[in-house]
Amino acid sequence: MSKKITEPFKVTCKLMDGRINSTDGLLFLDAILYHAWFLKYAPEVFNGTERKENHKNWKYHFGLPLTQINMDNGIRYSASCGFYAQYEHHIEYWNKHPDFTSGQNGKYLDAKGKIDTGAGTLKAYHFPQIIRTISDIEFYGVGTIDKIRDLLSYIPAVGKKPAAGWGMVREWIVEPFADDWSTNGRYGLMRPMPVEEYKPESQGYKIMQCSLLPPYWKSKNMALCYIPNVIIDDESEITGERIMNA
Repeated sequence: MSKKITEPFKVTCKLMDGRINSTDGLLFLDAILYHAWFLKYAPEVFNGTERKENHKNWKYHFGLPLTQINMDNGIRYSASCGFYAQYEHHIEYWNKHPDFTSGQNGKYLDAKGKIDTGAGTLKAYHFPQIIRTISDIEFYGVGTIDKIRDLLSYIPAVGKKPAAGWGMVREWIVEPFADDWSTNGRYGLMRPMPVEEYKPESQGYKIMQCSLLPPYWKSKNMALCYIPNVIIDDESEITGERIMNA
């Protein structure tokens, strides 16, 4: 069987109602595909019912259908952040009431013998969330289009707290694209890049610690990076000025 061809592509994420839950506004295509790979090939690992260290014969061979690029401190994938027009942003609250049906009421009592709503299954939550109302989201990269399209079919939402209804996806569109915009493109810098290895063509990029490949929460994947400005100022003018994240 011949090897699948890798080529530049564009991904368009069409949302149900345009709302996403994101503090920094950054959405990473390689992280979305990483999530999708486990949903398809190893759901038990994703759900936490099976772990690699518990098995001598690990049956999974992880790999994303993206071109890998060698860097001084490892590899990264040919995949951009998501770019979009932002119409507004505001704060909503995610609430969770104590679970009084858990049968563990007696385990979580404070010093006065009252139920402690700050710990365990009886913990109550009232967390502020930054909700952004945005346009369709554009991603760019280099990889195997049919495999990317297949993996994205496993992703029903983007951003945080999808169970609360934020970030629900109506449609994923994956299509060939003329150029490789995974690192540099029409919007300038297209993904986080280490300050030690990358010299931006213009000023105005934030500098912060950020991972270079998924999983993005792993500290060993992090480096001091230039961060792209992912919000497109004018949705109708695709080459419009970039603005800083709100």
